Amino acid sequence: MKRSYRFGLFGHPVKHSLSPVMHAASFQSLGLQAEYVCFDVPPEELAERLEACRKEGFDGLNLTIPHKEAALPLMAKLDPAARLFGAVNTVAFSAKGCSGYNTDASGFLDDLRESKGLSPEGRRVLIMGCGGAGRALAFACARDGAAEIGLANRTASRAVALCEEIAERLPDSVSQVEVLSGDPDVWARFCRDCDLILQCTSTGLHAGDAALLPADAFRPGQLFYDLVYTSRVTATMREALAGGADALNGTGMLVHQGAAAFSIWTGLKADTRAMRAALEARIYSAEAAGV
Repeated sequence: MKRSYRFGLFGHPVKHSLSPVMHAASFQSLGLQAEYVCFDVPPEELAERLEACRKEGFDGLNLTIPHKEAALPLMAKLDPAARLFGAVNTVAFSAKGCSGYNTDASGFLDDLRESKGLSPEGRRVLIMGCGGAGRALAFACARDGAAEIGLANRTASRAVALCEEIAERLPDSVSQVEVLSGDPDVWARFCRDCDLILQCTSTGLHAGDAALLPADAFRPGQLFYDLVYTSRVTATMREALAGGADALNGTGMLVHQGAAAFSIWTGLKADTRAMRAALEARIYSAEAAGV
């Protein structure tokens, strides 16, 4: 076993990330000497900083907003998930360069199954936000047999492009994929008939962010899944709960995608229980302190 490890996260911004907290808990549980550091990397510096970390001997990196799609052409090798989804959230290094992976979808699907015993199969799904994570989850839902998928993005052209890519890359998918306009009222009307609603935008990362949808967009029998994990209950989660829906934040997805990345980097199995406990303790203590 390697004596020590170095990992990191590239994002812009990135100071909100709790990935170091959860990975540190797993490192301690496994008895590893390792560090996981956040780096605020502007988009124009991505290629240079990736190569610098490779030369400095880092064992792996995660990528978050806005780097997941921009990293694709910088990879010497892509795993099937990253190639299909068109987004990279995990980077491993070798003498030949950078290898790109995507663990977002597997992390989401693992948490959906573990937390609620659900899968996208046969369900009507609304995906709000068609960036890196939204792309991955849209492809995963289509691949895994969602009956219908609504793609909602403030810039509708991005949703149109994603819809066309799904049709091209998954021509045998049984899913009906529909592009919604950028009007939140249209999103709300579509939402009312959905089984699973995925919030994949950055809304909710900052205190005071307004809910994306009102309570009357939701109903009992739905699951609202907010990828934001820095609050126990986001503003949109509160609206979903008020409307009678069930709701989850992104803590479980963060844990499972991080555990999958750790296995890619090291070949070891992360302690997901320790990771989740550390995340929840940090989130809940910060909320109690009013941070």
